[in-house]
Amino acid sequence: MEFSQLFSALFILHSLFFLPSTEAAPTNSNLFREYIGAQFNNVKFSDVPINSNVEFHFILAFAIDYTTSSSPSPTNGQFNIFWDTDNLSPAQVSAIKSENSNVKVALSLGGDSVGGGSCYFNPSSIDSWVSNAVSSLTSIINEYNLDGIDIDYEHFSADPDTFAECIGRLITTLKQNGVISFASIAPFDDDQVQSHYMALWKSYGHIIDYVNFQFYAYDKGTTVSEFMNYFESQSSNYEGGRILASFISDGSGGLSPGDGFFTACSRLKTQQQLHVLQALFSLPSKEAAPTSSKLFREYIGAEFKNVKFSDVPINSNVEFHFILAFAIDYTTSSSPSPTNGKFNIFWDSNNLSPSQVSSIKSKHSNVKVALSLGGDSVGGGKAYFEPSSVNSWVSNAVSSLTHIIKEYKLDGIDIDYEHFNADPGTFAECIGQLITNLKKNRVISFASIAPYDDNQVQNHYLALWRAYGHLIDYVNFQFYAYDKGTTVSQFMKYFETQSSNYKGGKVLASITSDGSGGLSPENGFFTACNKLKSQGKLKGIFIWCADNSKAGGFRYEKKSQALLASPH
Repeated sequence: MEFSQLFSALFILHSLFFLPSTEAAPTNSNLFREYIGAQFNNVKFSDVPINSNVEFHFILAFAIDYTTSSSPSPTNGQFNIFWDTDNLSPAQVSAIKSENSNVKVALSLGGDSVGGGSCYFNPSSIDSWVSNAVSSLTSIINEYNLDGIDIDYEHFSADPDTFAECIGRLITTLKQNGVISFASIAPFDDDQVQSHYMALWKSYGHIIDYVNFQFYAYDKGTTVSEFMNYFESQSSNYEGGRILASFISDGSGGLSPGDGFFTACSRLKTQQQLHVLQALFSLPSKEAAPTSSKLFREYIGAEFKNVKFSDVPINSNVEFHFILAFAIDYTTSSSPSPTNGKFNIFWDSNNLSPSQVSSIKSKHSNVKVALSLGGDSVGGGKAYFEPSSVNSWVSNAVSSLTHIIKEYKLDGIDIDYEHFNADPGTFAECIGQLITNLKKNRVISFASIAPYDDNQVQNHYLALWRAYGHLIDYVNFQFYAYDKGTTVSQFMKYFETQSSNYKGGKVLASITSDGSGGLSPENGFFTACNKLKSQGKLKGIFIWCADNSKAGGFRYEKKSQALLASPH
């Protein structure tokens, strides 16, 4: 393929995301990923066309734990760079990210070959490999200002369980340390490869963000119907994962663009199954500002004002999360008392029932529904986080919440404890283990926390963030807990401070619709949001709460969603 033809394919690939789609099930994603640098064909980041309306990941290929000598040998997790560093240097990473706020850059580990021979995953021991890998990769990632890693080992001198533990612990540690914000794996349909990656998925799938399945490893001449069957099979193997459609630009395998790759992708998009696209180009093929998000979230049901999901205006061009407030581990008696993780429903279940959850989600494919744990008060008194022990609380919480979440067919949880009869370390372990278990069991697909600027509250949530931040998808920071009369400039400083506290997290802007605190819409909330959006820092907006908004006709909900949906 000539250079000009390659870029033509890329533009078609980008534009595919914006073809009209129909119907429901999981939502599509506008994520595009591309491997770069393995073939030493002098390709630069700046050579590749980048559509500003997609999230774009470059993946540097490869970092390998082998020596860089003429006869490379395994180094037990001590990684070296094997990509084209002359054209893909730290300065060039910085330049492409600063010029394109929608670009992130990752590195891929392993690959098929090194120095003319097969590249093997060959650890001396789990502990030594993990220690070496964390150290060497942290150095490379920090030097290049990278955002994530991809796992692409294809040959193995270790059993599947050892591979799973080494890679799982590596990803866990890098995320926990704030070194990376995402991780992917790149398996293909080979018995040995699949046995290793599926062992990893079984144990650590909850911390793997994308599955770069190598559909181009299937036979050349694959048909559209065969591709669709393969996609369904691998989506089942990596259940709950975001499976990427993929092709190789030299046409050497799989379903090629000439034979219907984009037809298959359009079908997947119509079925709402096109999570992401990736391309492997064997020919030449920002942390500036992170991309803004179209996520809108709203708490509902706490005030018992007969508000229904269907009352709230929903813009089809945003991702919309309702958050049921609250589930609390207290008894439902007239004098509620703590139940050590046995959660009960305290929201307006007459108006917000399982059937009403099902109805709103069936009518709006962009809607997800979560529940929030804790809250400020229960039965006229404060709602305390009060576990008897870590293990007993986690066991009870996993059991009781799994029951509620499945009954209501919910998608995620939010943590909103505001009063504590336990130290920060205990809170971190209880909540962290709860999220870990619910994600690992595929009960939830996302989790958020809802701290605010109070010393005791921050001590607890920052302890949780340090230990388990890699599992927390959103930070619903309660900016409306600041003083009423907050100005735009003060809000911008508060936002910067909390983004630093919860470094690497998706911190959402927020208001309360009753105007009781923080920066109000009248005083410039949407001005502040537009500033954040122009800087690429607006991860989303949430409002407390639909119950109070109903009387005002949900004007702030409409304006928030319009702002998020706007291309500018």
